[in-house]
Amino acid sequence: MLSEKSHYAVQLNRLFLMPIGVWPIGRDAPLVQRLLKRLAIIGCYFLMSYLLVPTALHTFLEEPDPAIKLKLIGPMSFHLMAIGKYVSLVGRNEEISACFEHVEEDWKMYSDKNAKPELEMMKRNAKVGRFLIYLCAAFMYGGGFFYHMIMPLSVGRLVTKQVRAERYLQLLAENASTDNIDVEPVRVLSYPIYGLLAKLDYVTLLLVQFVAGFVLYTITIASCSLAAVFANHVCGQLEIVMSLLRDFVHDNEDNPRIYALADDAATVERSRSDKFEEIVQRHLRALNFASRVEKNLNAICFVEFIGCTLNICFLEYYFITVWLKRKIYPQEWENQNTVSTMTYCILLISFIFNIFIFCYIGELLTEQSKKIGEVTYAINWYTLSGKRAVDLIMIIMIASCYPARITAGKMVNLSLGSFCNIYANLIQLV
Repeated sequence: MLSEKSHYAVQLNRLFLMPIGVWPIGRDAPLVQRLLKRLAIIGCYFLMSYLLVPTALHTFLEEPDPAIKLKLIGPMSFHLMAIGKYVSLVGRNEEISACFEHVEEDWKMYSDKNAKPELEMMKRNAKVGRFLIYLCAAFMYGGGFFYHMIMPLSVGRLVTKQVRAERYLQLLAENASTDNIDVEPVRVLSYPIYGLLAKLDYVTLLLVQFVAGFVLYTITIASCSLAAVFANHVCGQLEIVMSLLRDFVHDNEDNPRIYALADDAATVERSRSDKFEEIVQRHLRALNFASRVEKNLNAICFVEFIGCTLNICFLEYYFITVWLKRKIYPQEWENQNTVSTMTYCILLISFIFNIFIFCYIGELLTEQSKKIGEVTYAINWYTLSGKRAVDLIMIIMIASCYPARITAGKMVNLSLGSFCNIYANLIQLV
């Protein structure tokens, strides 16, 4: 759908959105491409349900231990988070497509003008967004790989005598063979123990669970990638506006004689008006895009903010119970202490870092928006005519009173201050 002009900025978005069927393809896309997109969406819903439903049934219907039930709520909350974000991504696919078109138009405009300074500013901000996406992907996929593959495989053939006896009686009742009843667990304390008597069934189910986990983590990374790319694109546009403001005032200061000796004063004034009009249009376009991004992503940010906070609380609870009462989870923490501890540490870091990315992006956007007012005030605006000075003062007021920001469900402004306050309270609570 998008051209090569914006390829660098949105390349990673395409990489993570396309496998889950959320990458915009345009209304004129071939029928096969549209069918593949719908199949990808259906497949993602099926895989997420494949993880959530057995976990919920095992937690509320089969598991008698309240401590283990509390532990299982953590994976369930992450599954619900992913479903909520995916529903929002699919439901707002057209709006997200419009945001990508906006990014493409900006890159195309400056590329056609061969405006190298502006393109360099945009590329520098796009590089920041790509770096944040890489970090998010490394932490999420790293934690997910340990949680869905390393931990189950490290357990081995771990079947208690009670479980072996129950399987033996079950097979006798079904008149089945009892030669091999050592059934490997599908996923320790996170999924029901299925009656998998064949090695092929176990491997197949384990691989399907791994693919489903890959979908969950890809949805999280895709959500983060949208916020990172769009917010940094706005920052790049605001940086261009600040550069235009400086050039506008410097031109008036450096060339007073040219304007004074001009034969056609109306032409000079029209040139000034055109430059100032471009500044205002660029500024309003950036603010409107920031408002559109906030509208489309505030639900995702809300789910991410609340969900990561809950999961961090659960992980901290797990660590506390492990050190105080190791007998609560002997199967996982006594026999496989090293792998499990490493896995939960990676997951804890990934959740903290993931919400930090959203807060950092919100802080970056707000500060860059406010900087417009600071730059406008710092330049020699008093050397301009009265009308131009008043117009610049209006820009200062707009930038100072209505800065661009990203919120979590219109309830919490995502910033470094809110991140520090909330997690300081979490540490005190724990």
